[in-house]
Amino acid sequence: MASEITVNAALNVVKSALKLERRPGAISVTMTGARYNLQVSDIGFAAHEQIPIGDVATAGWAFFRNLDTTNFVTIGVEVAAAFYPLVKLKAGEPAMFRLGTNT
Repeated sequence: MASEITVNAALNVVKSALKLERRPGAISVTMTGARYNLQVSDIGFAAHEQIPIGDVATAGWAFFRNLDTTNFVTIGVEVAAAFYPLVKLKAGEPAMFRLGTNT
């Protein structure tokens, strides 16, 4: 079976005379395997915390949402004990993207 995942994106900006709308439409993606990971993680104030992805063997689409009402969360990768932030989610913000790695 193909196209098991559907991804939608939209961006609307309205500020003074600036108006921008982008709706590229939905894309369909084939899911490799039959596993996914659904969880809510309590993220503390440590320098960084790992989020386990369970038995998922192939990196694919990920959806994140910062459920905190005050603090931001950064998402990134760790290489040789150094953390490289790639995404910053302010309070309440969501993000959706394809992962480049499953580690």
